[in-house]
Amino acid sequence: MERKIKKADQESHNEAINEMRKFFESEKPQLGIFWFNPEKWFLFGVGKMDAEECLAEKHLTYPKLHKTFWQKQHFRARAKNDVESMYYEEHNYTMIPRGRIFYNNGNYIVKVGEWINDLDIERFSELIQDEFNLPDDFEFEIDEHWNLGHGWSEEKF
Repeated sequence: MERKIKKADQESHNEAINEMRKFFESEKPQLGIFWFNPEKWFLFGVGKMDAEECLAEKHLTYPKLHKTFWQKQHFRARAKNDVESMYYEEHNYTMIPRGRIFYNNGNYIVKVGEWINDLDIERFSELIQDEFNLPDDFEFEIDEHWNLGHGWSEEKF
């Protein structure tokens, strides 16, 4: 079978470029979810969207759930037999520090559990601010849902 090579026209080229722009890091504030590894001091399992995009869809936070994200990664690691993946074993996703960024009445709020009290808050603030492009005046709010081992359905968000 002979392969044909098609040259893209300007319109399809522009469409491809615009689609790729979605993958570049945004400089706009973002809403999202994350887990935090305090031993290695990094965020992982980050899911995020530009805040204005979430708000346009009438969401005050990122529309995906921690539980759904974790399950997807777990099944992917199992399917690939990636025993090195932290998602490979069925760990309870609520036993790892996690949080969610909300927008409410002009304020960005990072909801976390009491685990945050064991951290250098300034250093952690910088990590969150850099990852989600939040303004300096964002707030942390401790909520029992994000305490280790706690959680209930996030589907109400």
